[in-house]
Amino acid sequence: MKSTAYFYSLNRNHNLDLCICNCIKHLYKKENKIIIVSSDHKIEKLDKLLWTFEQNSFLPHKIYKDGDKIDTPILLLSLDYLNKSEIFSEYKSIINNQAAALLKITNDINIFEFVDDDETNKSISRKKYLDYKKYNFTLIHKAYNEQTI
Repeated sequence: MKSTAYFYSLNRNHNLDLCICNCIKHLYKKENKIIIVSSDHKIEKLDKLLWTFEQNSFLPHKIYKDGDKIDTPILLLSLDYLNKSEIFSEYKSIINNQAAALLKITNDINIFEFVDDDETNKSISRKKYLDYKKYNFTLIHKAYNEQTI
């Protein structure tokens, strides 16, 4: 089965971090195991936000450190660990919150990309879209709202 890259366009009123948290919540409710790939400082911010973005919910997660046991349904992964292919075999949903497409992970996964509403980020997303297309991903593009995920 082919992997799929989902692109969600955000408007000026959307907060990227909250959209990512809502995506995580939605995927988790569907019993998906989720990886969020991002830079270290963004990982720390998302970690804190996952504890506070909704008052009455808990999303079990942790930040992966080298040698950690992979024992949580939601894993925050810094760019330093992208070469750890054994991590990705456990997860089928990946939220990519960094500037490059995830092309080395092609075994039946769903990658979620968010397109911010500014020209710099749109340009980065266009490049990622073309990269996924070149690697034969199924591509889906939608305007973001909580029901589209």
